[in-house]
Amino acid sequence: MSLQQLLAAQTQYPCLSDISFNSLTTFLRMACLARPLIEFQVEDRRRPPDFLHCGLLELLAATEIIWNHPEVQPTEEEIKEYNDAALCRGTSFAHLLRPVRVCQDSYCPNYRDSEDIMTLKEPLSHKATMHTLRNGAPPVYSTSLYCRGCHRRYYPNYHVRKSTSLRTYYGGVPRSIQVAQHFYIESPLLELFANGMVFGWLSSSNWARIYNIALARTESHVLNNKIVFASQVQSSTRPNPDGWNLDMRAEDVLNGFFLYSLLLEKAERRSILKGRLGPALAERNKAMEGIGQEAYPHACDLCFFVFEDGDGNLMKIQTAHCDGDTIGHRCCKAHDCKTPLASNLQHFCPGHQDRKLKCAVIDCNADSAKNHRTCADPAHRALETAYFTRGTLYKLRSRLKKTGVAVPADSMPDITGDNDDDDEVIIEHGRDGPVQVGCDGKPEGGNRRLRAYFGSRRTHNEQLIMRSCGVILSRATLFGSEAVSAVNDFAKATFPSPESENAIDPTMYPFARAKPKSPLSECSLDGLETPLLLQILSPSP
Repeated sequence: MSLQQLLAAQTQYPCLSDISFNSLTTFLRMACLARPLIEFQVEDRRRPPDFLHCGLLELLAATEIIWNHPEVQPTEEEIKEYNDAALCRGTSFAHLLRPVRVCQDSYCPNYRDSEDIMTLKEPLSHKATMHTLRNGAPPVYSTSLYCRGCHRRYYPNYHVRKSTSLRTYYGGVPRSIQVAQHFYIESPLLELFANGMVFGWLSSSNWARIYNIALARTESHVLNNKIVFASQVQSSTRPNPDGWNLDMRAEDVLNGFFLYSLLLEKAERRSILKGRLGPALAERNKAMEGIGQEAYPHACDLCFFVFEDGDGNLMKIQTAHCDGDTIGHRCCKAHDCKTPLASNLQHFCPGHQDRKLKCAVIDCNADSAKNHRTCADPAHRALETAYFTRGTLYKLRSRLKKTGVAVPADSMPDITGDNDDDDEVIIEHGRDGPVQVGCDGKPEGGNRRLRAYFGSRRTHNEQLIMRSCGVILSRATLFGSEAVSAVNDFAKATFPSPESENAIDPTMYPFARAKPKSPLSECSLDGLETPLLLQILSPSP
């Protein structure tokens, strides 16, 4: 758009003559922010609309400028001003719209080769919150459209067919990812969360708290230090608009991390994410137990060696180590049960619900007494009494010591409340009375006698096979214990070809070759001082 065309538009609409240059540029920037919604409301997007509702015909002089103007990066003040005027009118800054205008099913009558002419109808809008990295947590609107031909509803991230209720995500990774019905998180922010979890060991609870305190409001440094910035507090304080919750929750962080990771993985493989989060995560984790890791074919000078044998043949040696990290997550309390819990508030999976009324002492099949977790046996009741006399702070320290983590999952634990039923605690009846033991050990002073399992149960460990240079080849979850049979199955899944059978360390052969019901196949590796060594020795290609 040239200056001459702009002057011609001013001649056509004399009422614009009194507008200052600053007002004109501000209007153009604000109108560019509204362009996605304007485009959403027109059937043919190849040209700007001839009319706008609400008596805005005077503004059509700048239509061509707005329609061809590049994307605007708004300032903080512009976002506030825009939302002040837009929220009450059913729209917002960064109004979340579906990325398609026509049905994506090539067999549907509403399918088109071009997105220019919109064939989707019946818009539905609802309030949502957009958690961003640079612009805080602004309130937004989210709008979906419906295809009357194949009965699909198109949302900002995915579409759902009415007959199956199955989510099918669009290809690639969207700028904003829906993590709950009314909450979206920007991909750059999810990238920050992922790196914080990897390098800082930050949990979803701590990330949510950090975001709400330091990033959710653009003036957080003022609001968090009111004494220092007393003169700016009033201008920086803005109440939440009615009908919006701007706080981030721990489950939003975790759901966002999972979805972001799955979408990245699908995009790398040029495939599309379908279905709900749970089954997709289970499929992804199962693939990681064998040869699904991206770095599976890795080889470098630190882990791959080529040499000549006595006959002058080139040989190769490539080593890998197997060990477990004690990073447990909640699971069914039935030993080695792999069925997921219906809820994190449950202790048993749906197939073992009958056991929740049994005594907590292992191998005791008696029903628990009313208002107790053990039966009426005095020795069993003594273990329960010992469990409830422990302090919450002591439990927190025990959990951190067990995991070897210096940062707790929640940096603000409740140390004054009742016993945390989420904690995994094993109480044994030793020589000097009931004592607590670790999940992998025995009490000092002799063999165990009575053993009771209180609280929820957690998986035993995440088993890793990695090269000597530190690159991870494969991972698997071990539920009940680090049994040799489980590690053997894991190793076979990681090295499945016949050529890799000699990859198993000689110390594993008695267990790997044992019959399925042999006691050797259930020996445990718990307590080994050194990780299991896997070695490949074969002719070099």
